[in-house]
Amino acid sequence: MMENKARTKYQKVMLDLREKILTGTYPIDTKLPSEEELKKIYGVSRITVREAVNGLVSDGIVEKVQGKGSFVRELHHVKRLLKSNSIESFSKTAIKNGFKPKMEVLKLEKIKTDAELRKCLKCSNDYAIHSLRVCYLDNDPTVIESNYYPLPRFEGLTNYDLSNSLYQILKEHYGIDNLKDSESILRVVLADKEQARLLNRSVGFPLFYLRNQVFDNNKKVIQFGTEFIATDRYEFMV
Repeated sequence: MMENKARTKYQKVMLDLREKILTGTYPIDTKLPSEEELKKIYGVSRITVREAVNGLVSDGIVEKVQGKGSFVRELHHVKRLLKSNSIESFSKTAIKNGFKPKMEVLKLEKIKTDAELRKCLKCSNDYAIHSLRVCYLDNDPTVIESNYYPLPRFEGLTNYDLSNSLYQILKEHYGIDNLKDSESILRVVLADKEQARLLNRSVGFPLFYLRNQVFDNNKKVIQFGTEFIATDRYEFMV
């Protein structure tokens, strides 16, 4: 219980500092207040302040310079095409933009479909595979990805490790290559409590909401899903 309370404290400090950086209170190249000053501002221990700043360093937002202090860095964004002739995996896009990708699988299960999901998957099966993952850029949780796969085509998908590249698994085990993106809907929404928790952002933080269908060469839906993407780490190009 004490550990959870301590973690909550450092996360609150980290989130508040992140918002101040993003809103320009602490512009790029600005030196953050010292540990002692932050300790007084937030009414927390030096250890809590240090953990919060280290979290921002890990996220690539802050840089520590020995003997000088902690400075705000220019945030590196992922550039992603909203519409293209072929689909690129999160891992490939992240690496191309200079990040180390990581995926955390929260759910991988067979679920019962409803009429709306069957319509989106363009199939009549009463069941589908559902995956829920959080995708990281370096150590920063950036994307909540919820996808559905039609059955029986993807029977056995739950046996694979989706913390690796999903599209590589589809290629190697299901013979699917050259994926096509048919229809995408992109808008900006505000993070709810659960999204904020998963992405380590504050409630109300602006997120990209992306809904799309992915097709194979025969125009069969192989994936339908949604993504909630932290707007401070992504740029979309059309």
